[in-house]
Amino acid sequence: MAKLAGATSVYDAVAPRGVSLPYVVFHWQGGGDENITPTRFKNVLYTVKAVSETSAKNAGEIDSEIDALLHGTTLTDVTGWTNFWCMRETDVDFVETTPEGQNIWHQGGTYRIRLNE
Repeated sequence: MAKLAGATSVYDAVAPRGVSLPYVVFHWQGGGDENITPTRFKNVLYTVKAVSETSAKNAGEIDSEIDALLHGTTLTDVTGWTNFWCMRETDVDFVETTPEGQNIWHQGGTYRIRLNE
């Protein structure tokens, strides 16, 4: 988990302007109530990605460590809910170029998380 430890921060939705790279961003992608059982059941998607100015390889290495922590695990800090599913479904991989000409790599995945009350 050395590369992930080097990602200076983790942000919900958007990193503040001017923060140091690399970092991790996660955000709700979609989903909600399933309404298939008498008990409440949630089926949501979250995107979790590494953002790096170093290289695509660096972003990919951080993403691999994130995936090792999330894919197939049980999330324990979901207050009021029991998590029974956390699986990566799709990959995220793109590069953006700043107005100054610097490349910023984004690599990660979309994770399906299933919860019940």
